[in-house]
Amino acid sequence: MATIPAAGHISDSLRTEGEVKADLESVIASLRQVPGAASVELAATIAGGSITPAGAGGIIVVDTESAAAADDLTTIVQTNYPDNACILLRNANAARVVTLKHAATGSGQMFLSRSADAVLDDTKRWVLLQRRGTDWHEVDRSPAPLQMPVVTKSSGFTIGPEHHGSIILCTASFTVTVPAATTLGNGFSVGIFNGNTLDNTVTIDFAGSEALNQITNAPIVNARQGVTLVTNGTDWYHLGGEFRRRMAATNFGATVFIAPLLSEYWEVSALTGNVTTLDMNNPFTGSHVRIRFVQDGTGGRTVAVPSGAKVSGSLASTANQASVLDLTFSAAELRWEGFWTQIPV
Repeated sequence: MATIPAAGHISDSLRTEGEVKADLESVIASLRQVPGAASVELAATIAGGSITPAGAGGIIVVDTESAAAADDLTTIVQTNYPDNACILLRNANAARVVTLKHAATGSGQMFLSRSADAVLDDTKRWVLLQRRGTDWHEVDRSPAPLQMPVVTKSSGFTIGPEHHGSIILCTASFTVTVPAATTLGNGFSVGIFNGNTLDNTVTIDFAGSEALNQITNAPIVNARQGVTLVTNGTDWYHLGGEFRRRMAATNFGATVFIAPLLSEYWEVSALTGNVTTLDMNNPFTGSHVRIRFVQDGTGGRTVAVPSGAKVSGSLASTANQASVLDLTFSAAELRWEGFWTQIPV
């Protein structure tokens, strides 16, 4: 491992000729470790997930083990590089992809930007690392990552740090799992676009009780629509796009819960008893909701409208007959207003 001699070491009158020669060789060797200072790039082939650069230069060309199409680099042995040394990595062949693994554990592990793996899939793609103690830390990469690259997904997956700034193009109907906001951190953002041509939905599932714009139920993205999710490290927000369901269903109960932010149209399963409470949470000016109720085979069930609401007409009471309740939240009166429509049997 080459290290630059301490200041004043060479000029000390006690130095012998041999010591001065050794010091100068150390200086030369240290300079050659600076990326770009060596006359040639250093080749290093992965073996068991690790490489051991020779220390004669700061530019390392990494190849996969046994020329595999893809390989993971988990650790870089530090024997030939002093603390604070920097190395610049690229892969040897565009057809042999090298993935630098973040925090793979053990001496020589790498800590990479946004705690995510880095993929070297082009010989013109570089990652600059600095040794800090027993670890390597990413300093920079080139070229700069694309702004909002498109990543195609065809099955359910979990959002990770590597998706920051990406647009996820969903080509099937599945669930996107979102980790806790604290895990992804303040400023994390990702776009989700439902690229299905059919009327399939993509469900966004947040951790625990975390919500998106106050929606604790898992919101959905309708076909040919998209949303951009951002977090401040605590809460989630969406910028533009539509994530409300075209239709939401809920089961009958003495209390029926309706979330206008989740969908404008709701269908309630057959009334087998009376609805004594119609809970309409988070109303906002101009909220409009249509709710379909249907009597069971007995009929005669009743539905209470929201507290303070002004509603004309009535619920149909005939067995198996459906009714629709249209409600709009008034800014002038700060209440739900609307009417019943009875659907012919």
